[in-house]
Amino acid sequence: MDSSSKPFAFGLGAKVLTPMIAVLVAMLALTVWFVDYRITRQIRDDARESLSTYNDLFKTLQANHLNYLRLRFQSLANEPKNRSAFGTLDFNTIQKQLNSILDEENRLKQNTGPNENIAFILYTPKDEAPGNREPMLQPQHASRAFVAASTLNIQRGMHPESEPSATLSDTVAVDGRLYNLVSIPVYNPEHILFGVLTVGEEITLITAKEYSHVSRQPFVFIANGKVVPNSSTFAENTDSGQLEALFAQLAGLTQANKNIPMTVGKNNYLCSSSHFETLKNNPDVGWLVFSSYDPSSNVLKTQKLLLTVSLLAMLIGAALVWLAVHRAVKPLRELRDSAEAVGRGDFSQRVPVRSRDECGELATVFNRMTENIQQSQAELQQTVNTLKTTQAQLVQSEKLSAVGEFVAGVAHELNNPLAAVMGFSELLKDADVDEKHRRHLDLIFKSATRCKKIVQSLLSFARRHQPERKAVSVNRLLEEVVEIVAYQLRSSNVELIQQLAPRLPLVLADGHQLQQVFLNLINNARQAIEAHQPSGRITITTEVKEHFLRITIHDSGPGISPENLTRIFDPFFTTKEVGKGTGLGLSLCYGLIKEHGGNVTVTSQLGTGATFTIELPVSDEEGSAHESAVPAVPGMGDPNEGAGKKILVVDDEDILLRMVLDDLTRHGYTVVTAENSEAALRELHRNNFDGILCDVKMPGLNGRQLFDWIRAARPALSRRFIFMTGDIINDSLQLFLQENRLVCINKPFVLADLRKNLKSVINHTG
Repeated sequence: MDSSSKPFAFGLGAKVLTPMIAVLVAMLALTVWFVDYRITRQIRDDARESLSTYNDLFKTLQANHLNYLRLRFQSLANEPKNRSAFGTLDFNTIQKQLNSILDEENRLKQNTGPNENIAFILYTPKDEAPGNREPMLQPQHASRAFVAASTLNIQRGMHPESEPSATLSDTVAVDGRLYNLVSIPVYNPEHILFGVLTVGEEITLITAKEYSHVSRQPFVFIANGKVVPNSSTFAENTDSGQLEALFAQLAGLTQANKNIPMTVGKNNYLCSSSHFETLKNNPDVGWLVFSSYDPSSNVLKTQKLLLTVSLLAMLIGAALVWLAVHRAVKPLRELRDSAEAVGRGDFSQRVPVRSRDECGELATVFNRMTENIQQSQAELQQTVNTLKTTQAQLVQSEKLSAVGEFVAGVAHELNNPLAAVMGFSELLKDADVDEKHRRHLDLIFKSATRCKKIVQSLLSFARRHQPERKAVSVNRLLEEVVEIVAYQLRSSNVELIQQLAPRLPLVLADGHQLQQVFLNLINNARQAIEAHQPSGRITITTEVKEHFLRITIHDSGPGISPENLTRIFDPFFTTKEVGKGTGLGLSLCYGLIKEHGGNVTVTSQLGTGATFTIELPVSDEEGSAHESAVPAVPGMGDPNEGAGKKILVVDDEDILLRMVLDDLTRHGYTVVTAENSEAALRELHRNNFDGILCDVKMPGLNGRQLFDWIRAARPALSRRFIFMTGDIINDSLQLFLQENRLVCINKPFVLADLRKNLKSVINHTG
């Protein structure tokens, strides 16, 4: 039955509609916040505009004050008694008159109130530089720094015709205090200049209060970056360092942004700074003016009232919404409790379906989901375990790859000393040695040849190869793998028996993948023997059965139990301890053999070991891969085969140069050696050669680059060029040799083979 057909059957949307009233309450609160934000911003903008007005007003007041001071003392200077005294140019007379003027100013100050604070009066006669003699200064104990500070203003007063009278003023800082200076030219009745009268008025707290009274805001004077003592209209406990830092910070701002918020006590201010117009353009002499942007009491009352009404509305709305939602979310709470139980792993929990609305539908879907989770939990856990095992295998694979690169590098480096061992054993063979030592040389040569095969196997196995199917010899692949694991087998007391059928047909396969399969099976057999008994035996057999080549690997280990025998090739199945195996080795071998169209099986009984049998289809190509025995040391050969032939040998290994030099020289060749390509180029410019033997990898100019130069400069000689290298399976080198049809002798080499290839190249191109 559809829920819409039942009377009073409200959906979840109707039940949740009531809480939307809370959105209206939130909007009301947002309105209160926005109004408060706008009021605060408007007050701050007004304060910013007021600061600009205050600064302009203070500059006007300062200019008017200086003008008033100049006019008043100009009238005093032109009084007959003062003019007469200044005209005498007598030091004592002028000093007395200056003192009289100062006393009169002090009396005026007492009668009219502390509006001014005349700090000093200084008279400078015409054409006399300040400081040339004892200054005419009152009071006499006044600081000589006043004279130095007044110098620029006095110099301008000495030439009044070039300066407007209104500009003969300055504001200076002396001993951390500020002073207003006015300089007044003094004339005789014939309007001839007597000298300059300079008056200094200290800017004190009185002046600051006068300025602050206009704006009803705090005001601070700054001299040389420091707060002038007793000039701040802030409270006495205001931090002067904070004000000085503020002045310095404002000095680095642009005029458009020259205001900074600041909190003093419980009051918030916007602060701005300005500078006195001084003759030295001193930026450290100025003032700080403040403008409060705290809201007024009426604004605060309105804000509090609006906030109170908003809070009451929110509380009432919240109470109503809570009652409605409490009833609406009861099914959701039941769903939450069941979800928590499922989160703890209890999948038996079910949510009661109480209605046919959205909550009822959600409960039904949840119950169905719980059943599905319960069914898939086991599968999920198995997948997680599989992923962990795969990750461990990937990590191990990367480690093996790094080890393989390292082994390849070490094996490549062994080729040069191995070449020396094999070569010098050949040279010694032809020396005058007794039969006993000759047998020793044979053993040295055979051992070095064995090392050569091990190195070649390691290089071939360690390299990464693209999958490539071609006709390969299984016997040869097995012998290369055995060379790799021979030491491990001996150290584990495991005897290896090879029963390889001679002249086996070739198989079409990827040799590197087959080597991986053989190596894995032999290592598994060795580990099984080593883990359960002190010694054992592994037998490898090859034979042909109809159209298949069969490889059998049997070990004398403990064998495999029947229950494990059916799962031995399953991915991730292993009987080894945790951390010692991933269970992917045998499954990988099984997959590789199947890809080659073959088959791999295992038979075993507990206590008698295990036998792995691999069958591969034979190739239609004919050939044999059975390796001949290790060759004995070749004989001396024809001692005159190189007569009249001049050979250049290039190699950065000095010992190899000596070996090739000795062998070719004793066979009649004329040999020139070069330790690098640069030395070879010098020899090529001096001599003509019948052939070149050159190493591939050398510091500086390598063998390929040397060949490119010879091919361009001497094309005929480039056809008698033979490379020597220890990197026998370098793919790019093989491609280079094929494209240029060059001969390359792999290190270590037999000297007879070297001479054979050299003779063939010289005769073929000669």
